[in-house]
Amino acid sequence: MKANDNNLTVEGQRREEELTELAVRILSDFARIVAAEARLVETNIVEAANSLVDRVYIAAIIVVLAAGGVVAMLSSVVLLLHHWMPWWQVLGAVGICAIVVAAVLRRAVIPQPAVPVAR
Repeated sequence: MKANDNNLTVEGQRREEELTELAVRILSDFARIVAAEARLVETNIVEAANSLVDRVYIAAIIVVLAAGGVVAMLSSVVLLLHHWMPWWQVLGAVGICAIVVAAVLRRAVIPQPAVPVAR
């Protein structure tokens, strides 16, 4: 009976060692998985941020080019109309046209609010 109890004690110690080893392996595997997921998320975030910055740069360049084109077109209209009218009339007519175009574009581009505004 004494030898049998000794075997049980040795078997119990082996199981405890295996359980601690298993727990360590589980934790190290979990740590590796978390680290891999963190690297994956970091890569995705960096790519998204780079894409956003590229789009902002392109949009800024397009806005600057469009603004330059509008200024050039308005200048050419002003200079063309100055052949037949004095400066104050030309600038007034171009200003009124710009205000009308802005009002039309505001109504066409900006949608009406879904909830009426209380006045």
